[in-house]
Amino acid sequence: MSSPPQVSFITPAHNRPRELRAALASCLCQSLEDWEAVVVDDHSDQADLAALIEGLGDPRIRYIKQEPGSSGEAAGRELAIDAARSNILITLDSDDLNHPHRAAECQELLSTKSPRLIYTRVHLFSSSNPKGHAKPVFQPFSAPLLEMMNFITNPGTAFNRAAYQAAGGSYNRCLALATDYDQYLRMARAGVSILGLDRIHVSYRKHAGAVTAGQGDALHAAVMQVREYNAVAPFPLEAIRAHALPDLCRNVLENPEQRALWRDDRWIS
Repeated sequence: MSSPPQVSFITPAHNRPRELRAALASCLCQSLEDWEAVVVDDHSDQADLAALIEGLGDPRIRYIKQEPGSSGEAAGRELAIDAARSNILITLDSDDLNHPHRAAECQELLSTKSPRLIYTRVHLFSSSNPKGHAKPVFQPFSAPLLEMMNFITNPGTAFNRAAYQAAGGSYNRCLALATDYDQYLRMARAGVSILGLDRIHVSYRKHAGAVTAGQGDALHAAVMQVREYNAVAPFPLEAIRAHALPDLCRNVLENPEQRALWRDDRWIS
């Protein structure tokens, strides 16, 4: 068997073949050529992702189909990580795009036996605005702030296997949403070194359509579940002022949707 690749891209996928092809093309353009991409197909019913990957003709791209009875992003990420041959694991959602030096920089930063997670600023784009722009606010890591809200943008993350194992070696499948937030919180509490890098590693595709009230309520409910699972002490949302950058404070405290998302329903003033 050949030696393990230096990094593994972890890519759960469901339909969206055009976006997946673009995501995988961004792997093919990496300056570091010693990589693999593990694509886990979460029961796509409108596209043949296996044929798409076979058509790319690159053995570094591996296709795995989730078994019946197993579904969802958390299960897909677990399956991809378990199958990955590298100890450096890079998050790549099936509709996002790597920047050319992402694999090389992740390999340099995560080649350590100590558990580590890195996150970066992301570039935002959409079909209506393909040029896009950098996400305006980048919050350096703060463990107390992470207890209150998730300021880490999942598409910009990468970690080593030691960090994944330190957090239990699995995702919380009881959560339909906010599994990334739960994972970061468990990593931080397990002593994983979390490093924020104010540079861009990935372009994050924003899809058309505003978040509906029902979707916002569901995400807030998931955030409250994460707090309950991790026994986060109740807090007033204004407490973020002690740890967050002023711009992030304004974005959260002066935006009704953000206040509704991150408020703590357990806090009684």
